[in-house]
Amino acid sequence: MSHVEGSISINVSPKAIQAALEDVEHAPEWADHLEKIEDVQGRGKGCTYRWTYKQGIISFSGSTKILESTPGRFIMATTGGIPSTWTWTMLPLDNNITELKLSIEYTVPGSAFGVIADKLVIERQNQKSVVEGLTALKNRLESIRG
Repeated sequence: MSHVEGSISINVSPKAIQAALEDVEHAPEWADHLEKIEDVQGRGKGCTYRWTYKQGIISFSGSTKILESTPGRFIMATTGGIPSTWTWTMLPLDNNITELKLSIEYTVPGSAFGVIADKLVIERQNQKSVVEGLTALKNRLESIRG
């Protein structure tokens, strides 16, 4: 299993971040490489949906289930494509600033080649995507806040 993570300070409340994460229909507007969301069932904990993700020239699809959604923590698990668990932690700081941390555990399918490719290329690209996604979410939320 592989792991990438990142964190960023956002000038909004943990509840605002939780609401943005639950708004899965709009995730492609800030989630790097997420091309499409469809078949959304429910909202918050228990919500499921299908997605299409593109990294480089490779597209893959899968589904997600939200396992936990509180103003302090948001967890979702994906199947298909590259199975993963995404854990978002929101820590309130002073002056309505929230430290948002994203930790992703994932498994690249395949043989030893998949493991080597992950360590040489995929993990680096995934780390870059985490930083870009967190920055885009920050920009979106802070611009909405005004």
